[in-house]
Amino acid sequence: MTAEKISMEGKPIDIKTPAEAPLTRLSFFREKLGLDNGAIDVLAPFAQKIIEHKHDFADYLYEYFIQIPETKSILSHDTWPKVIKNNWSTTFDMLFSNGPDEELMDYLWKSGVIHVRLNIDQRYINLAYSLMRIFCRQVVREEVDGKEFDDAQAVTDKLVDLCVLIATDAYLDSTTKCDREVVRGIAHQLRNPLMVIGGYTRKLQKAIGPESPDMDALRAILDESKRLEKLVADVSEYMDMYREDARRESLDLKVLMDEAVEYVRAKHTGDFPVHVDIDPSRCMAYADRRDVFTAFKHLLLDGLENIAAPPDGGEAAITVTTQPDPRDERYMEVVFFNTGEPPRPEELDFLFTPFHVRAPMGAGFGLPIARLAANKNLGRLSLTPVADKGLECTLSLPEPPRS
Repeated sequence: MTAEKISMEGKPIDIKTPAEAPLTRLSFFREKLGLDNGAIDVLAPFAQKIIEHKHDFADYLYEYFIQIPETKSILSHDTWPKVIKNNWSTTFDMLFSNGPDEELMDYLWKSGVIHVRLNIDQRYINLAYSLMRIFCRQVVREEVDGKEFDDAQAVTDKLVDLCVLIATDAYLDSTTKCDREVVRGIAHQLRNPLMVIGGYTRKLQKAIGPESPDMDALRAILDESKRLEKLVADVSEYMDMYREDARRESLDLKVLMDEAVEYVRAKHTGDFPVHVDIDPSRCMAYADRRDVFTAFKHLLLDGLENIAAPPDGGEAAITVTTQPDPRDERYMEVVFFNTGEPPRPEELDFLFTPFHVRAPMGAGFGLPIARLAANKNLGRLSLTPVADKGLECTLSLPEPPRS
């Protein structure tokens, strides 16, 4: 099929221009809708008759949206009526010609990306697919024999459902990518000035005597620049994790925890009272390696930032243990406990909010990143204050599938 052209500000855009469609993810949706393994064969005897309605479908959508002021302004462009009708009729044709093959999914996804580029309100895209469902139902009712009607109607509904899912995926992918690029740009623009500020502050510290009245001010500037550098790094890490799909595999959490401990030890200055005691019989999880390592890293760093001697006496420490998840036998828990003053009950709701800071030099992203890692991997992260002792952070993760 030749590439369709869509006009934006008078310049043609090839429908193939956007990045490659995530066919693996889209195929997952197709499978979950039950559209694999010849499910659409029931439509084959009637496909040609249904396809004959493709131009009627394009006219139907056009006449509907030309009545809406917000969409009329787009459709009234000199080149649009013919182009957009051609796109709509092509979509209808492809839907019933070959079903939800990779060519159709690629076409729909890239069309969705271009809708975002053209700043078309996604609600109108969803409305168009609702109208598509109505039109397809009417055509199937006209063209399909009575005994085959129910099955044909069900498959047609699933095809439209897949169209909606693909359009939604394209919308989310494009908008989050835009957000991420903005954040990346801000982070990049901040990183260099912060390095310059830090470098010159250190030079000034060396140039003046340790007893200088300016030393405290320089120390404060350096500390704040370090905190901002950490904030920039954490924001970038959060956005990257938010966008990337989890690649789940069987993980030995003892090995991963040892790696996280060594990483944090190299970064941390001062005492390192971390004690790890992982049960060998409860050390396997099924999750994304990078996500879990990142969660471990931030939970350890958060504990070290907030550690203190427990109010009821004793030494400051962080302990890490594993245990079965009492709520679900298919899950296991990694429990991080750090001594210190536990957060107030009313503060718990805010601890997972980005930028909420407990420690003086914290960036407010450690717990949000750890929770995002848990959620991406079908797990949970919960906080339990222990009166006069400290805070318990429990990361629940699925165990590997049992054969």
